[in-house]
Amino acid sequence: MPRRRKPGFIPIEPNRTTIWTCTIAGTDITDFILAGSFPHGLITEELICEIELDNSGEDFTGLFKARDIIQFKMDFLDGSTVQFEGEVEEVKARIEGGFFKLGIKGGHFTAQCLDVMVTAEFTAAQISDIKKTIIADHLSGFTTTNIETNTTLIDIKFVNKPLLDCLIELDRQGDEDTYIDFDKDFHSFKKGSKENRNYHFTDETGSLISLRGLGTDSAEVRNKITVYGGTEDVPIIHTSEDSTSETTFRTKEKVITDTSIVDEDIAKATGDAETALLKDPLNQGSADSLFWTGMSPGDKAYVISNPQKIHDLFRIVKFAYKVPGETMEVFFNQERSIPKLFKDRIKKDLAQETIVNPFKMTRSYTFNFNDESKTDSVSSSNLVFEDGIIRKASGAETGIMISNEKTSDVTASSMSLKVKGENLDGASYLFQADSQGEFQTISPNALSETKVTDTGKEIKLRINITSDNTRIDSAGLYWK
Repeated sequence: MPRRRKPGFIPIEPNRTTIWTCTIAGTDITDFILAGSFPHGLITEELICEIELDNSGEDFTGLFKARDIIQFKMDFLDGSTVQFEGEVEEVKARIEGGFFKLGIKGGHFTAQCLDVMVTAEFTAAQISDIKKTIIADHLSGFTTTNIETNTTLIDIKFVNKPLLDCLIELDRQGDEDTYIDFDKDFHSFKKGSKENRNYHFTDETGSLISLRGLGTDSAEVRNKITVYGGTEDVPIIHTSEDSTSETTFRTKEKVITDTSIVDEDIAKATGDAETALLKDPLNQGSADSLFWTGMSPGDKAYVISNPQKIHDLFRIVKFAYKVPGETMEVFFNQERSIPKLFKDRIKKDLAQETIVNPFKMTRSYTFNFNDESKTDSVSSSNLVFEDGIIRKASGAETGIMISNEKTSDVTASSMSLKVKGENLDGASYLFQADSQGEFQTISPNALSETKVTDTGKEIKLRINITSDNTRIDSAGLYWK
């Protein structure tokens, strides 16, 4: 009779003789902690530690200030392993029930990535090299020793974008996870590639205290992502969709608004990466457990609960040590709550929502005329590029700008045009959607869209400038 072998997992509990301490600016506060939470996680997560101290003897009044180092150590041997390190951000005194207390909040080093802005452009560069470069150029005192090589080549541009946002975008495009350890060294690796069997969460050994909502949830699925970049005058637009996900879960849309996106290819890469990330439901939830050591963000660890018929590996995005109860809360995949860490970014996104797309176009081809990179110099004539504008050459009857052909991934059947400049009536505007078809006239900044006569995927813009006073700063051709 044939035998069938099925791999199993036998959990072994460690010696849980727990030793932990906590210091702020070198002062030991261990014996005064009424409640404390010390998190670590991926750069996408909120990593704010919170400490409530008994200050009835006023031992700590006026002692701590912003940027003092908070350090929490814990292990099962001598208590020398750092499990959290960060800086004090907030100190507040209060009185509750006649007791003097001190509330302290601190941020993990990840928060420093929000304090610096990146302006940089990369062409055909490896994702891992881009990460190393922007970190080295913008974040003093941090290292990149554990950024694993990712040979994926991308073109990307950042314009006054927080370093943290840049790294999150690179993680999306590279399907990676990133976190910062307590030596300020960055770790980046392929998502789901780190399996750790040195710890687990099980009913059998008692390490699993409670399990909350672990399973798949389609509520957060997004399978139609529209990206808006550029400016309100000439927005960049791209829509990415996954038809399989739309059929399975119905169409679920998301809009990304980011004026630092200044190129259609970047908009497409952003939309495609976000769609790949959100098109399928993820296993997510959280668990309360006894203390573990050796845990790292991004690890996949076993969760075993026989009553709930759960026996599988789950990816950890964040965990927090809780004292004095000596438990930890572990989060699998993504949290639903909006983290305080990203409040400035969210406000920034909301402020940019003035970009409009009245005809619900899904693709764009934009021109800022800072250079001739999108212009067909052979077909164009009597055209002058000057300080970010185009005009016709002096003495010429007509200045002609014909763009390079842009290949669309959707057939253009409806078109609109936005143009910014001076004396726009001194020019005529035409487009071509089929390389074998005729150029078709279109009105700039019109209140209605233009139906394409010769539909196609080979997009060109033509501008005929006949007035000496016409100056064109930028233009954007949009279609669906």
